[in-house]
Amino acid sequence: MKDIAIGVLFILFGIAVIWFVSKRPKNIGISSIVNFQGCTFGVVSVFLGLMIIFGGLHF
Repeated sequence: MKDIAIGVLFILFGIAVIWFVSKRPKNIGISSIVNFQGCTFGVVSVFLGLMIIFGGLHF
């Protein structure tokens, strides 16, 4: 049960990061790199959350 809760927290955090980064204004230069890194971190967090949930359920 603890694994599921931690996995859900990772997923929610990843979705929040993606949502926050997508709401930032699109600029060129360094801020576009920050947007890419934010989206990448959000996707990795969601993926990690799914891995933790499925690992805890022993699929």
